Amino acid sequence: MASSLAAAISVTAALSCCLPLGPFLLAAGFAGASGFFLSLQPYLIAFAVLILAFGFVQAFRARKCGRRRRIFNAAVLLGSTGLVVSAILYSFAPAAAPAGQQSVAALDLASFRESFNAAAGRTRVVVLLSPT
Repeated sequence: MASSLAAAISVTAALSCCLPLGPFLLAAGFAGASGFFLSLQPYLIAFAVLILAFGFVQAFRARKCGRRRRIFNAAVLLGSTGLVVSAILYSFAPAAAPAGQQSVAALDLASFRESFNAAAGRTRVVVLLSPT
């Protein structure tokens, strides 16, 4: 069984240099997962806040027991708190386009068709991007 598994892994590794499909498959999987986790964002942030509160309670409880607080543990706890606070601020911040760039708007099919047909003498490229 182990030799069959090793042979399958070696064939996959040998083909990966010729057919680089692995990165594309991983990217497609991560894109789909990001859409799923985006819908769970409020729940995940609430869970992170609860876990941080538990971490602070444990840190102060350990101090009452006479254990010395380690600098690394305090740094990780404060760093995690900073990341969660920045995630909370980012999730409530209004989205805006960078300076000098138009903001993304909903597609109005009639105006798109008009603009597309007006540029009949030039090369036109339509790119459709989807998060999933």
